[in-house]
Amino acid sequence: MVSKKILEENGCTQARLREVFTAKKGKDKEIRDRFEDIIQSRILEGIQFSAKNAKLYMSVDVAWDSLPINKSTIPLLQYAQGKISIEQCEDNLEGIGTSDQFCDYDEEGNLKKIDTLRLYEVSVNLIRSYVTRRVAAQVSRFSNLFPYFKFEARSTSIPDKCRADVLSQRVEMMTDQFGYRHMWEQIIRQMFMYGHSVTFPSEAWTRKVQWRHDVNDLTGEKELKSFVEKEGVQFFTPHPTRMIWDTSKPLHDVNNDSGPEWIGYWDIIRYGDIKENASSWNIDEISYTNSLSTIYDTYADFFNYYFSTDTMRFPSVKDQFAFQNERTANTGIYSSEDDDKGMFVSNIYMRVNPLEEGLGDYPHEVWVKFTVASDQTVLHAEFMPSLPALYGGINENDDRLANISVAHEIMPFQDQLNNIMSKMLHDMKVSMMKIFCIDQDALDDDVKEYIRDALSEDSFYAKPKALFYSGQKASDLGINNKDFITIVDAQKEMSAGVNQSIQAILQLLNLVERLLILSPQELGQAAPREISATEVAEIANSTNSVYSFISEGIDDMRSAAKKLLYEHLISCSESDFIVPIKNRYTLSTIKEAGFSDEYDVEPGPVSRNIIGKPDQLIHEYLFSSRDGAERSRDTQSAQVLGQLLSNIMQIEGVAQALGKERVFSMFNEVFRMSGAHDLKLETDEYDESAEQQKTIEDEQFFAQMKEQFPQVVQTLQKLSEVVQGMSGMQQQMATQPTPQQPEQKPKDSPDIQPKL
Repeated sequence: MVSKKILEENGCTQARLREVFTAKKGKDKEIRDRFEDIIQSRILEGIQFSAKNAKLYMSVDVAWDSLPINKSTIPLLQYAQGKISIEQCEDNLEGIGTSDQFCDYDEEGNLKKIDTLRLYEVSVNLIRSYVTRRVAAQVSRFSNLFPYFKFEARSTSIPDKCRADVLSQRVEMMTDQFGYRHMWEQIIRQMFMYGHSVTFPSEAWTRKVQWRHDVNDLTGEKELKSFVEKEGVQFFTPHPTRMIWDTSKPLHDVNNDSGPEWIGYWDIIRYGDIKENASSWNIDEISYTNSLSTIYDTYADFFNYYFSTDTMRFPSVKDQFAFQNERTANTGIYSSEDDDKGMFVSNIYMRVNPLEEGLGDYPHEVWVKFTVASDQTVLHAEFMPSLPALYGGINENDDRLANISVAHEIMPFQDQLNNIMSKMLHDMKVSMMKIFCIDQDALDDDVKEYIRDALSEDSFYAKPKALFYSGQKASDLGINNKDFITIVDAQKEMSAGVNQSIQAILQLLNLVERLLILSPQELGQAAPREISATEVAEIANSTNSVYSFISEGIDDMRSAAKKLLYEHLISCSESDFIVPIKNRYTLSTIKEAGFSDEYDVEPGPVSRNIIGKPDQLIHEYLFSSRDGAERSRDTQSAQVLGQLLSNIMQIEGVAQALGKERVFSMFNEVFRMSGAHDLKLETDEYDESAEQQKTIEDEQFFAQMKEQFPQVVQTLQKLSEVVQGMSGMQQQMATQPTPQQPEQKPKDSPDIQPKL
């Protein structure tokens, strides 16, 4: 953590950064030129790398946005439903550039018909289905955590624990104000789609102030009063195709501040959007070079897929050989005529030593964020107090620059599934075809006309048709009466192909589940066969192991986020805060931690509203601690442990020897195994007078526990049954017991309990 006040005391201010990066001459101009050269080189390298490897992520986006939400589907459906005319449908298809695929024209170029057969084409989005299931499993583990980030003190003292609880509540305020829960849902989805996700603090500290009416205590009149609407760290998560970083070091190490020397992201926006920002520097000096235009021309398919045509119009490049041959030649300066033209804007975070680089007198390395227009013009810069970014990845190899994701693993099977579906639909269409072979020599003209008219009607199948013919005439011609009309039915021939397609789809889905370590129970489906309780337990254990492994990458990112939020809060915030704390602390402990009680209630251990300052939260916290206990659950073990506790409480003297804290720890373990992760029993803090009565209270507590513990065990068993009914896998075990393996019930004696 870098203290903002210490940086300012050593001349590392934003005013100093502006002085350097707007300098026109002198030593500051030399520092500016040196930084601009470094920034230009890194931005060009990063954009070139991201555009070169973009197809890996483009393939996922194309598969995710498959045919059901294709733009052509909307006008075709409206035309099929009669909501728009054929001319309007043609205009809509021309607007999205797909009229040549669906419109049939005559020789004179006039619209003849709309080919609506493409409405039958089906694209099964297998990636969205499986990724949504995995995302839901992970998001549900964190979305119900209150507070969302739980801080724990390394110290065991009560005042330090109080500081950790206050910090958790202060960060919870930031979570609500800046929507961290939704942000983490998006981050987890990116991990499954692209393999990793990186999010950046948009600025060192975001503070928004508003006005409201308040009543003056002295005069009783209303007056305007300013208040802080929200204050904290605003994050931005770019698409992985617009990430740039120092590829010489693993991207993961950015979480512990030992990784890349620079990292950032870029985008293309209108020049007018930057021009209207009054806080930007060097607005009239933004240049465009042929290096960026060359990247755009080389990877036009990438830019055209992700960016709109409105922002992809760049200023004209000078048509001179000297400019074409030079890699970074300036081809012009953006002006007021280019307000609607596109411009590259990069946010790059660089590790800098202010003393060595001439930016101040601070002798240690810090992170500086640069907002750069085009490839070298610095629009803004500021010192960052903590990590430049947060990284989260799922099963990624640090030795690889690009890794495949869960979505990439599913993609081949989605393509094959679509092929099977297309083939099956084609077979079904063919099977609906019938051919009537009519011997016109055996029928009179009026009979032939009657058959022709009957088949041309749309309701030919609605009522029976009578056909009269001359059997004698047919016999004279030597024609069998049954052969003058022959029906060729393709349904019998193609039904086998449709059944084969259905079987192929089922086998393909089974293969996907095996490769992705999924099961029907995990997907909320019944098992295809009768399974034993042991098999259900093995499936549950395997699923929990996979979930725990996936959670490692998410937990690692959350640990880094807790470190970043704490350090930004301590370094940048100057406002007092009022937060409630859930745990019960005495007034003396609150004051010893440096805080005060808002209402100054009784001195005993109660829940309070705490008033404090950010610098009072400084302490050594355990950021890597996992929020909540290990989140796997085992209801059978919870029942056995509850029965074991019941037997222990009956042994004279053992409960008193264990004490309240150990007994509560056993209760918490039973709750955790039952699935109630947020239910946690803790002993209250005692002052000196309470400590003198501790022994007497313990004896009374354990005496009551002996009498009432059987009811507690019954309640725990009911809780286990409820959790068991909520779990699909446990429900399968309950509804399909196997005679060969009867369910074990706890015995009355602790000597013959099943082994844990």
